[in-house]
Amino acid sequence: MPRRASVVAIAAGVLIMGSSVPALAGEPGADPAIVDPPIAIDGAGVERGSVTDTPVAGADTESGAESTEALEEDLPLPGEVDGPDLGDGGVQPKGQPGCTPGGVVRVTRNLKNTMSVKYATFIQNKKSYKIDFKFTSKKSGTTTIGSSVTVSSEFKMLWLGKIKVDVNASAQKSWTSELGVETGGKVKAHSTVYGDYGIKKENIYGYTGTRYSNCEIGGKRYMKAWAPYREGWVIR
Repeated sequence: MPRRASVVAIAAGVLIMGSSVPALAGEPGADPAIVDPPIAIDGAGVERGSVTDTPVAGADTESGAESTEALEEDLPLPGEVDGPDLGDGGVQPKGQPGCTPGGVVRVTRNLKNTMSVKYATFIQNKKSYKIDFKFTSKKSGTTTIGSSVTVSSEFKMLWLGKIKVDVNASAQKSWTSELGVETGGKVKAHSTVYGDYGIKKENIYGYTGTRYSNCEIGGKRYMKAWAPYREGWVIR
């Protein structure tokens, strides 16, 4: 999804362990699973505007063959860029009594979203004219919230709550991709088109730490964290 202008608002955010967080996956009020419309990247060998989630069905429509290449864990999504560096300071009052001690997490940068590919396919058009094609997701997989540094499940839930509140309300603890999701379009003459189906991940950079009773934060551990939020096709 495109970078949101609101990411700058994250600069004011520190989440404290024990504070309220939004409903998580599997809890009442959690967002339902959503499949995004297919995305065709610039330069893909498809006729412009032909990619759709309701492909043409018929004897002349050719289906993709499964790729044997390793599946990418962080496939770049078209249009995604890293957000600005939000800095570390200015969010915790120094030397002020009355803070409740506990663990905290803070986003210092909103990174570009990526996709964990669960199924890859392709089609090669050797003809001198365009043809209709159809891709169908035939393998499933699961992506869960995680981080580049080992943290406890409690800190993972803090990260998830932080991402849901400040970055992406659709983020979930765990996401399993759907089978049978179709896309299609028209392949240009003498072109090969690749399709990747998977789970999109919201990626952030920040730190975990401990807030003391004097409101200072210590023991910071910097890391990348991510949470799944959608699934869909990327056509390239």
